[in-house]
Amino acid sequence: MNDFDVAGLATSARIVLCCGSGGVGKTTTAAALGLLAARNGRRALVMTIDPARRLAQALGLTELGTEPGRVPGEFGTGELWAMMLDTKRTFDALIEKYAADEAVRDTIFANSYYQHLSSQLAGSREFMALEKVHELARDARFDLLVVDTPPSQHALDFLDAPTRLFELFEGSFVGALLQPYRVAGRIGFGLFRRSSDAVLRVLERLTGFQVLADLSDFFLAFSGMFDGFKARSREVTEMLHGDATRFLLIAAPDPASLRAADAFFVRLSADRLPIGGLIVNRVHDAPGLLDGASYQLSGADLEAVGRIPDARVDGRLLTERLVAAYRDHVCAAALDESAIRDTELARHDIGVRRVPHFNRDLHSLADVAAFADSLT
Repeated sequence: MNDFDVAGLATSARIVLCCGSGGVGKTTTAAALGLLAARNGRRALVMTIDPARRLAQALGLTELGTEPGRVPGEFGTGELWAMMLDTKRTFDALIEKYAADEAVRDTIFANSYYQHLSSQLAGSREFMALEKVHELARDARFDLLVVDTPPSQHALDFLDAPTRLFELFEGSFVGALLQPYRVAGRIGFGLFRRSSDAVLRVLERLTGFQVLADLSDFFLAFSGMFDGFKARSREVTEMLHGDATRFLLIAAPDPASLRAADAFFVRLSADRLPIGGLIVNRVHDAPGLLDGASYQLSGADLEAVGRIPDARVDGRLLTERLVAAYRDHVCAAALDESAIRDTELARHDIGVRRVPHFNRDLHSLADVAAFADSLT
């Protein structure tokens, strides 16, 4: 697997989406990419979709706003900005944009189903994330947008969620609810709610009229905005396929994490989305392991170990413990490298960058800078 130029990616791309399963260092990688771009004179914005505060911690901030905020620090001529996605606020803005008039807008905002959809329904966060990417990619204040995609049980949810959300509105149940409205020739909310249609009367006895009416109002209001939503979705799709966009796969050197990266690669390739490369975090490194050289302790190393005072720790000579620890480290490095090479990504010669295992948690801007240095 060939190396690839991470710094070049941070200085040339317009949008970078960091993808992978949870707990593999996506947030730290996203922050480091933003830092690299800022160091090279760019105005970089890092946006996290994760409601947890990992990005704020990584950047040494006490909190992270839902609008772009500048990260304090010296970055040469560049700037580093960060923000957290506010799903409901983004959804509200989209409704305000596509609602036919104020009455429709206010009806939707007051509807209990919308309040649930805009903040809790599975897929709404990912759908709004792509909407926010669409908005920020056109913001002239920033040269680069780095997206820390959400941790999920299956990382592909980020790509699939918008489709599932559209399918909800176009399903047979929604069609049955709206059929009286369509037959009546778009007679409007008031008349629809007073309809004496037999289906509604049956459902009224089963569910209660108010429940049915609220649900009908919700889908009825949204039905007039589908064309705008779908047009926006097409624009997002074109943007994600553009030359200035790159999907960066993030993984840890364990088989489960690398399989998730492989699955993402297969999906991205099938959709012909641009892949920037693979970053594998927390890799144990042993000198000479990658180029096939021997990784046994050299004579000089053994001589240096021999000069260590003959001390004992827990009943064992310190020299024995040191040599055993080194052998364990080399074994871990060999296992990591074997797992990396045994991937679909390796067979397709995707560029990879290995980031060494840090012996501490990374929770400050200085730590992110150290991580960024390891990327270059």
